[in-house]
Amino acid sequence: MAKNITKSILSTMTMPRFTVCLAIWLMLIPSYDIYAQQTNVNSMNRSLDPRFLNWLNSLFYLPPEGELRVRKEYRMLTDQERNNFHDSIRLLKRDTSVPPNKFDALASLHHLNTALSAHGGPNFLGWHRVYLVLFENAMREKVANVTIPYWDNTIEEGLQNPRQSTLFSPLFMGTANGQVTQGPFSFWSTPFGPLGRDVGNDRRLMNPNDISTIMSQTIIADITNPNAPDVSNIEELHNDVHVFIGQQMSRIESASYDPLFYIHHAFIDYLWEDFRTSQRMRGIDPARDYPRIVGEQTHQPLASMGLGRLLVIDGINDIFTRRIYRYERRPTCVPNSNTCGSQYLRCDWSRQRCVPLIMNSNTPTALAMTGPAVQRLPWWSRQGGITTGNTGQFVFGFN
Repeated sequence: MAKNITKSILSTMTMPRFTVCLAIWLMLIPSYDIYAQQTNVNSMNRSLDPRFLNWLNSLFYLPPEGELRVRKEYRMLTDQERNNFHDSIRLLKRDTSVPPNKFDALASLHHLNTALSAHGGPNFLGWHRVYLVLFENAMREKVANVTIPYWDNTIEEGLQNPRQSTLFSPLFMGTANGQVTQGPFSFWSTPFGPLGRDVGNDRRLMNPNDISTIMSQTIIADITNPNAPDVSNIEELHNDVHVFIGQQMSRIESASYDPLFYIHHAFIDYLWEDFRTSQRMRGIDPARDYPRIVGEQTHQPLASMGLGRLLVIDGINDIFTRRIYRYERRPTCVPNSNTCGSQYLRCDWSRQRCVPLIMNSNTPTALAMTGPAVQRLPWWSRQGGITTGNTGQFVFGFN
């Protein structure tokens, strides 16, 4: 039988002061105006709706012992696995038993009440790790055994024009620029207007050097705010990707309303888990590696995470990848072939890295709004150039 996440963490924690905050239950810290743009009062009140809180509480559980979920790179999913992933999200969006719908209700957690704890400090990694588990558990209410894939954005970085990647085709995340009118999330509405993107107009994707720099560091303070330099700061590098996608994804208050948010953060979590594995090889226990200097008080180890009973320090516990999920390794070139183990990726042997198949300049016909994405052959074309621009204010990274 599934166990409560909090109870299991309590039984595995070794910090003697951990019991100080055991009385904290499912209470979210007060809302605040994170930027000049914010949702209306009704949206804020929704986060305290008893139906929402009761449902959120039900998502805090552990699977039976030995049933680790496997999170794969998005292109490494089978067609059925990818369709199941898309379907689970669309079914959450259609479920209005929690107002306005379960997808939007969960998305609101990212900014209405917990953003001070989720950003700008070392709890950035742990908070989003817990958030992904809750979202994955919600998806599994709709489609059994579905998992969140991760998006290795260094694969798109290998293209001259990432907009042409099949990632932005109707088979995957849909439209790259303008309103999303193609793919499984076409014509979605959000509290911030129609779902849209503006890929490639500002900032950049991560590259292999970024990952090597992160992995060369030793402790979590070396890769997180407020201590890490920009070159190894995983939150700042993640911010650039948000802004690179544009529109909803470029702003903290709206990013989680784009399904691309979750596969992006799953990759950040993947990198963190790789970092933790490297720490163990160096003789460092990642479950005890939390910085002394944390910046905001909401990042103090014994502060409430704002997600159920969990404290900030719970986010670095090993229980998540010991009991809930693990990651399949990133795609690599398959020897003696031009593939990377997926029909949607190819190997660029000149650089020894995987790159996505690309679409031609003819806009593919939008998929129907109902039913799973239909399997089609990828589109091909020579790579084109990329334009630059400015996405405006209120973006990740404050500039």
